[in-house]
Amino acid sequence: MAKVFKHGKMMSDVVDSALANAIFEEEVDDGALVVLGDLADDLAYTGLVEYDTYEGAKPEAATDEVVIVDYAGIQQGAIGGNQYKVGIKLHNLKVPAGTPARVRRLYLHDKFWLGADNFSSAPVVGEYAVAEAGEYTHKPAAALPQSGYAVKVLVENDMTVGMHTEGKIYLVEVVQL
Repeated sequence: MAKVFKHGKMMSDVVDSALANAIFEEEVDDGALVVLGDLADDLAYTGLVEYDTYEGAKPEAATDEVVIVDYAGIQQGAIGGNQYKVGIKLHNLKVPAGTPARVRRLYLHDKFWLGADNFSSAPVVGEYAVAEAGEYTHKPAAALPQSGYAVKVLVENDMTVGMHTEGKIYLVEVVQL
């Protein structure tokens, strides 16, 4: 199976302030749901903090305010109207412990793709997924919770990389924060 986060129609593509960086004490996956803590200590100068880099961690409760790790997005860009990604690995990306990674603040109606392994179990199209206490993954839910982050699973597709099927990917939409 694959872990993947592929941003789609998201507010953070338009509003740069919706992007930040986070450093984690442990390795995390692309597409992980995380909470942001205090500003991280500067990696170069003692006694200073990073301007826009936070300490990141697993949600402690399902209702915590979460952001999503977008590690792959750091290596992509548009040149002359063409989209480019540097490197050959587009899925199952891991952020090494202690390495800054980009995170996206989520907005209502953001749409994006997640790999099957970004969920604790297989989600169902038409149902929901929520943050899970103590985990970086989405937890499928049959009903929309009363409060907290939730996405609706809109579409399920096979994820193909070249000639290989690497599992399923799911288009989700943020329906509650």
